[in-house]
Amino acid sequence: MTTASRACYLALLVAAAGAGVAVGRWSQPASAPDETAHRLERLETEVRLMRQSLERAPRPALPTVSGLDEAALREDLRRMMREELSVARAEAPASPSEERPAPKPPTPSPASLEAFAQASQIVDQGISAGRWGEHERSAFLALRGQLTEQQDRELYKRLAIAINSQQLRITTNGPPF
Repeated sequence: MTTASRACYLALLVAAAGAGVAVGRWSQPASAPDETAHRLERLETEVRLMRQSLERAPRPALPTVSGLDEAALREDLRRMMREELSVARAEAPASPSEERPAPKPPTPSPASLEAFAQASQIVDQGISAGRWGEHERSAFLALRGQLTEQQDRELYKRLAIAINSQQLRITTNGPPF
C-alpha cells in the first residue's frame, strides 16, 4: 500500500467520523431544559399527593384482646406440647436397630474366594514391587467381576492407601483400576 493511498484512507476515516458526529448532533431531539424540568416537577407533585392521601387514609386498628390470662395460656401450651411428645414417643420405634436390622453381607462363593486370593496376590505383588502398570491393571480388572462388594472395597482400599502413601507408582495409560 502506498503512502498516498494510506493518507487517502486516513482522510476518509476522519471525514466519516466527523460526519457521524455531525449527524448525531443534528438528529438529536429538541427537548428544552424547561420541558424536562416541567416533567420532573409534575412527577414530584404526583408523589407528594400520593403521600398525603396515604397519610390521610384511616388505618385499621390492631385487634386488642382484654382480659388475657398469659399464665393460663402458657400452661395450656405446655400441656399440649407434653401430650404431643408423649404421642410421638409412643408411636416411634424403641431404636432404629430394632426397626430394620442391617443386612448381612452375602457369603462369598468358592469362585469369589479364589478370585479374591488372586486379586490380593496381584495387589500385594504390585505394592511390593512399588509399581502398578497395565499388566497388573488388566489382571485386576479381569477378576473384579467375580468379587463380592466387600472384597472389592477391601482391595480398592489397599490400593488407594498404597497410592496415597506413595508406595505405588502408577504407570498405566489412564485410571489405575
